[in-house]
Amino acid sequence: MRVREAKTETEREVCLRIVRNLPEWFNEAGLRAIERDLRREKTFVAVEGNEVLGFVTVKSLNEKAVEILWVAVRRELRGKGVGTELLHFVEGWARERGFELLVVKTSGDLSYKPYDETRRFYERRGFIRIALVDSYPEWRWFTPSVWETFKDTFL
Repeated sequence: MRVREAKTETEREVCLRIVRNLPEWFNEAGLRAIERDLRREKTFVAVEGNEVLGFVTVKSLNEKAVEILWVAVRRELRGKGVGTELLHFVEGWARERGFELLVVKTSGDLSYKPYDETRRFYERRGFIRIALVDSYPEWRWFTPSVWETFKDTFL
């Protein structure tokens, strides 16, 4: 498996198929946002041969911080290290470009089990929760929890 920048519209369409197959994490509003972000922001794909296994989309917030907007892995490959490889790749990519802070937001609904898995994924990889914030207007379907990692911890 290797991680590289998404190059084609076909790869972006595969990324959308991956998230459409994960409705417990991505609703219609999320799908629309992902479709927009796949076109506007930097996306990296984990591939085996020509097959897309998962993806991560990132956005520079400023000269020191980058945000992970979306991460998704094909359902049958969850727990097999694909998400971890994507995260490691983004960490290296961010470090090489002088970023000092890596931010990710995820659902703050502590009673929703699928996002328990998501939060644990980030925690096991060194992220810490810094805030539980009210819904963003474009995220009315859930309350995000903000997670960050600092240069001396991760980058």
